[in-house]
This record gives sequence, structure tokens and C-alpha cells, in this order.
Amino acid sequence: MLGMLRKTYTVELCPEVQGRLTHNNLPLQSQTVIRSLTYNDDEIVDKCITGLDGTFKFPKKSIKSRLPGNVFHEISIRQILFTEFQSQELFIWLACQRETDTPKVFIRLMSKLNAELTTEEQVYELENKQLSASPFRVRTLCFLESYQG
Repeated sequence: MLGMLRKTYTVELCPEVQGRLTHNNLPLQSQTVIRSLTYNDDEIVDKCITGLDGTFKFPKKSIKSRLPGNVFHEISIRQILFTEFQSQELFIWLACQRETDTPKVFIRLMSKLNAELTTEEQVYELENKQLSASPFRVRTLCFLESYQG
């Protein structure tokens, strides 16, 4: 009975995502983009297909959970967006967050993920304003201009 009274929390797994895929600076149309979101041991996977101009879009994704109310629970959300191209998995975005709310820097950057598939993947360290000793690490094909804060 007490378990039914426990509070549920909104856990933001991913903000709205918009991006564009190019190969040799040409739009990559009809390319599948896969989004994998993991919280606790649960994984949610969805897909979209790029348009004629290489653009893709995913809606914001949140879930309800009682886990954040458990003092022994450590929040860990993994976000992966990737595509398979010429027999390779290429990461458009791979990051983790440790809060139930999406970091503002993720919201801003994921609203314009423009990936050129011929570039090398980069790893960026983004400022974590809530926990400055623990920056966010993002693995991506995208050039993240002005990515701080």
C-alpha cells in the first residue's frame, strides 16, 4: 500500500533533437538515424529517416519513474544518436547525464546537430554548471561551436 503512495518524478531522457546529415557536404537523404535512450536498465529505441535535405528530427522524450526518490538510486541517463553508413556505426551524439532534467547545454546543442559523415569523431568536455568538477563528455561527428554554458 505504501508503495502506491510514493511520488513519481519526471525524468527527461532527451530534449527535442534536430539535425542534418551530410556526406562530402552533400545532404544525405533517406538515411536511418537511430536514437537509443537508457535509464536504469531500460532502453528506448526509436528511428527516423532523413529528408531530401538530409534533415532529421526526434521529439522530446520523458518518462515517469519512482527511482529518483530512492536515496540509493544513482541517476544515469545515456543518449545515443547514430547512423550506419558504409558498414560503420557513426555517432552523431553520445552523452550521459546524471540529472532528471536535461542540461541546458544539451538542449541548445541537440537542437542543431549537423553531422558531416566524412569527419573524425570528436570528444568534447562541456561545462556542468551543477557539478563543475564533473564535466559532461560528448562524443560526436558534429562540430560543436560555442558549446560552453
